[in-house]
Amino acid sequence: MGLFFEKVKRTKSSKPVVVIRIILAIAMIALFILGYRDDFNSAYLGYFFLLIGLMNVMNGVESHYHREEKKVYVMDYLLGILFIFIAITELGLI
Repeated sequence: MGLFFEKVKRTKSSKPVVVIRIILAIAMIALFILGYRDDFNSAYLGYFFLLIGLMNVMNGVESHYHREEKKVYVMDYLLGILFIFIAITELGLI
């Protein structure tokens, strides 16, 4: 049972972090809708992936700050870097 469902202690996020997450979520929804309406324009989707990457890096920083297990925040950092790399290639910067 511990293989798929592990007990992770979650600490409560501070109010500024919650506000930033809400703003990022609203911006991601708006960018996804704009990208969908513009026939999946790569610029909108690139910025969408960039915001997902920034949110994952922010989760990693918060997990590191709350001293969670190493595999938790390393996975958040790696997912953030992956999404940022996808965003950079989608935007055509590389």
